[in-house]
Amino acid sequence: MRASILVVASLFVVVVGVRRSCGPTPAGALRAVTFNVRDFPESDRQVRGAFALVRELAPSLVGLQEITDPVALQRATREHLGPGWRAFVDDANRTHRVALLVDTRRHELRSIRTRRETMLGGAGKAALEVRVEQRGRGLRVFVVHLKAGGSDGDAGVRAAQLEALAPLVVAARRAGDDALVLGDFNATGDADRAALARFARATGLAWATEPLACTSYWDRSDGCRGTALDHVFASSNIRDVAARGPCETIGCDPGPRCPAFHRDVSDHCPVAATLAP
Repeated sequence: MRASILVVASLFVVVVGVRRSCGPTPAGALRAVTFNVRDFPESDRQVRGAFALVRELAPSLVGLQEITDPVALQRATREHLGPGWRAFVDDANRTHRVALLVDTRRHELRSIRTRRETMLGGAGKAALEVRVEQRGRGLRVFVVHLKAGGSDGDAGVRAAQLEALAPLVVAARRAGDDALVLGDFNATGDADRAALARFARATGLAWATEPLACTSYWDRSDGCRGTALDHVFASSNIRDVAARGPCETIGCDPGPRCPAFHRDVSDHCPVAATLAP
């Protein structure tokens, strides 16, 4: 296997603020979450708060971005989580790594692979591809963290990363598997959204998060602004999708200050999608 393997399980039980629970996943459906947990692990408070929120969302698959210390993640998951979950981390990115948490009570692991195609010779980060099965049905999950930055050059790199990722998704579909793409796409402008639409057309995936107004907060001198950076693409039917945490309870225009969650946990909100079988 070309990815580092960490053992993970059900998720932390600390509540940060007041949020409604998603409740149990409908029978036969699949709930997936993507969550950029800024510079994980920044602090014990961050670890507890992030995993408490993920647990509340009751997913069976969780894509993570900005994992800076896989050893600390392994230590934290061994201390706080049970044996039903496992975590897989890419083995190519030096700092901000991507990871997938898998509930092995719901999914059988089949393969793990770090995909360097999206690195573009060092301009971008590697992606992670994990193949699981549920009731004999194959699913390829791709976790990505596209290049950050608001310049035209940065947007061009992100578009090239999507062009490199698309054939991998198409190959998975041709092999008979469903496909799910989770991640921080750093979609900062119209050019990025056009590239995401092209990616959806090229792969045949539904852009589940296209309607979302914000998935993260940008702390600016003129106030806190919501931005839609994180996305989910899926080949399955989508029952619902939403940015949770403060993006849900406070909204995309919190005013002069970002929510406490921005300081204590992450500048991104977790995005949860429920997919029909």
